[in-house]
Amino acid sequence: MKKLVFLSLLFLISCLSEERNVNKEGKNGFINLKQHSFQTEPFVALFGEWKFYWNTAPTQIVERETDTNIQLPNHWNGYPMDYGKLPGFGHASFRMKVQLPDDLQETLALTVHEQDTSYAIYIDGKYYGGSGTPASNTVQFVPMVRSTIVVLPQKPNITIDLYVANYVHRKGGIWNDIVLSPYTKAESRLTKHKINETILSAIFAFVGIFFLVMYFYNRDGKQTLGIFLFSFAVLLRTISTGERIILEFVEMPYWLLLRLEYLSWYWSAPLLYHYFYTIFPGDFSKKVGNLFYGLSLILTFGLLLPPVYFTETASIYPIAFVLNGLFVLFYLFRSYKNKRMESKPLLFGISLILVGATNDVLHAEAIVHTTYIAPSTVVIFVFLQVFTFGRIVRQNIIKTLEFAEEQKQFSSSFSRFVPTEFLYHLGKDDIRQVDLGDQVQKRMTVLFADIRSFTEFSETLTPKENFDFLNSYLQRVGPIIRHNHGFIDKFIGDAVMALFPYNINDAVKAAVEMQEAIRVYNIHRAKCGYIPIEVGIGIHTGNLTLGILGEHKRMEGTVISDAVNLASRIEGITKLFSARIVISAETFIEASESLGFHYRLLDRVNIKGKTESVFVVEVLDGYEPEKASRLIASKDDYTLALDAYRREDFEEAMNAFSALLDQNPDDSVSRLFCDRCKEALERQKLESGHS
Repeated sequence: MKKLVFLSLLFLISCLSEERNVNKEGKNGFINLKQHSFQTEPFVALFGEWKFYWNTAPTQIVERETDTNIQLPNHWNGYPMDYGKLPGFGHASFRMKVQLPDDLQETLALTVHEQDTSYAIYIDGKYYGGSGTPASNTVQFVPMVRSTIVVLPQKPNITIDLYVANYVHRKGGIWNDIVLSPYTKAESRLTKHKINETILSAIFAFVGIFFLVMYFYNRDGKQTLGIFLFSFAVLLRTISTGERIILEFVEMPYWLLLRLEYLSWYWSAPLLYHYFYTIFPGDFSKKVGNLFYGLSLILTFGLLLPPVYFTETASIYPIAFVLNGLFVLFYLFRSYKNKRMESKPLLFGISLILVGATNDVLHAEAIVHTTYIAPSTVVIFVFLQVFTFGRIVRQNIIKTLEFAEEQKQFSSSFSRFVPTEFLYHLGKDDIRQVDLGDQVQKRMTVLFADIRSFTEFSETLTPKENFDFLNSYLQRVGPIIRHNHGFIDKFIGDAVMALFPYNINDAVKAAVEMQEAIRVYNIHRAKCGYIPIEVGIGIHTGNLTLGILGEHKRMEGTVISDAVNLASRIEGITKLFSARIVISAETFIEASESLGFHYRLLDRVNIKGKTESVFVVEVLDGYEPEKASRLIASKDDYTLALDAYRREDFEEAMNAFSALLDQNPDDSVSRLFCDRCKEALERQKLESGHS
């Protein structure tokens, strides 16, 4: 708690830290700054007696010895003149002559913050800038309140005239400091003010949205809605007072800006009380909260009146504001005495808010000349609420995270048995959503991979060695399938069935990479004294049905399709041709040539269960690089030999295949066709002999 208090005060000091104004008091409309150093004391507030010309514009001023002086900063309301006390409405000029150092090196600027309610700055009779349009009548008068910086001429003696007009606010005149300083310092200070207020506004907006979202997630947590409403009210207050940063983003008339300021003021106090009531309903009085709600509601309807009427509440509402704060402080102290959880930091936070709110009211009424600090104290308070809220829900979050981790581990474990990709294509987000009979039709590429002569091979191994071997093999090919955007549907003994839902090229590329991995694996097996293995891979593309098969006590995901059976049969054809990778003609036609793989047509083969024969194609890149290069180099000669074979010119075909075998003795496909040609020629001789 002590660290939190220290950090809060440190944040408040950092928000308010800046070089303070040095007050230089004028006498009879004159200030002598000839000996002043703007390097050591850059900001000079022009306090004291200014020449005052009621209902007179700067261009109409005629100086006399009997001119009236007025003490600034101060509103002119009630100022005694020969003809009575001044009202709030009217226009007037304020004049101050300033003598500056002769050897001044810096470019000086005059900073005029908001006044009531429009002003113009004249230097030596020339207009330099202002806010709004001051005038002698309500037709030409345009109210606006914002800060202005004007660059002063570089001369030792200047005359500053401030022309102020007010026909809307209950009070008129200059109530903020008029500051003389180097231009760079003035620009830096104003920029810092705007940045600070922007940051504060962003914090209130973020915290408000955060707690609003939390409320929608948990409608029972009324305190989250309370802190949202309070943060929103303070956000409106921050952007509509001080440097009024809302005007940097949105053009807004004075009447709307003023009502926004008062609306946020009226509701910030009761919303704060309501927030604490939702946290400690047993300690706070609901009737007191309703009383302040009713008062704020009445004052809100008063905003429909002209500003001159509703701004009168500024002299009355502070009493209600302070009373609201005292009630909150009293009931919060009761919560602290009752040892309510987290009441201690809240008590500290509300104390800061009361200090800040009291300062802002006194500053706005020109009773003290400080700066607005309530937004900064509210930021500290809001962060204390975040801290409190975090402490309250921390245990729930920990429990939720522990539960989520258990669910994650459960899902991760289950995905090893039912691939998440299978569920995705089935249209399910979670295994718990799966039901018997769920199915969907998709077009996919099916890959079958099977170890050659595994039955004879496995008979030489113990059961444990069989499992170790298969797991070692599958750990090498499984990641390759996933890397190429496929997923393993099932293991069938030593066979692997994988699905590639997105692109045919993924399956072909995976098959080539699997053969490369098996060659590396065989090198490792040879070093360990084990015999190498050969794997045949068959690929086919077609429509299939993914679904859940079984009965209510035992279900599994599976794929049913003629395409699956055909892919399995094509894998079996690799044994016939002693080939590594064989794909169907449908897959070959749709595969992309950009992969750079090389193919050769094998033959039209009869498939068990199919009435029509199927064309199959061999992927040459499945062989060792040296063998693949030789086969690719003789591909044209192979094509001519195959053409002769298909024309049943068996003698020409046999000679061509024999020539190919002379070049590539390990070309099992050419050897198969050469043997077929010999058998065909022998049949022809027998048939001709019989005839």
